[in-house]
Amino acid sequence: MVLVWGYLADGNQEQNVITTSLNTITIIIGYAPMVALLSGISNIAIDVISLIISVSVFIGIPLILGLISKKLIIRVKGDEWFRSKFIPIVGKISIIALLTTLVVLFSLNGNVMITNFSLLLLVSIPILLGFIIIVIFNLLITRFTKLAYKEGVITVIIGSSSHFEIAIATAIAIYGVGSVAALGTTMGLFWEIPIMVGLVYLAKYLKKKKWWKGTTM
Repeated sequence: MVLVWGYLADGNQEQNVITTSLNTITIIIGYAPMVALLSGISNIAIDVISLIISVSVFIGIPLILGLISKKLIIRVKGDEWFRSKFIPIVGKISIIALLTTLVVLFSLNGNVMITNFSLLLLVSIPILLGFIIIVIFNLLITRFTKLAYKEGVITVIIGSSSHFEIAIATAIAIYGVGSVAALGTTMGLFWEIPIMVGLVYLAKYLKKKKWWKGTTM
């Protein structure tokens, strides 16, 4: 989704692709060990094999298919068509698919939501506070380092986004769709979408106010 937010904000997509790719590789390598470590510290029972499979299926396979499809599409239609036509269409489909996933997850977790409403508030408060703190910090850092708008906005978007998609996939794979764990991770994605959309509009507003004063690379 970072690629979609970066496209909507008219940021430096080359920087976005490179940083997101490195980020994805880091997640593939480090996500499972980190979750296993933190779960062990908190004495939370977790199936490590299911965790590794979840990371491979929900990150590894899409990454490989994305690389293959990009090469095939560029070979057939050209790079210009890929950037100007294909990416915008996929971006719109991604948002619709993400919203559909949220609706399905909340529908399947209806009973859990009703019986654990206080838990939703408990989970939402630190998530929202975390987003606010991180966004402000990233805006200040990109301003003080004198980045240009296109590079600054991508840095803010990537630095402010989270990986709730893989968290949801892992929670569902290990604990089930109707679990409290799945609901908790879903709340993260529930808040991330409006916050990131709002961040895109905030960035465009700050662009008009000359928040980023650097020269575009």
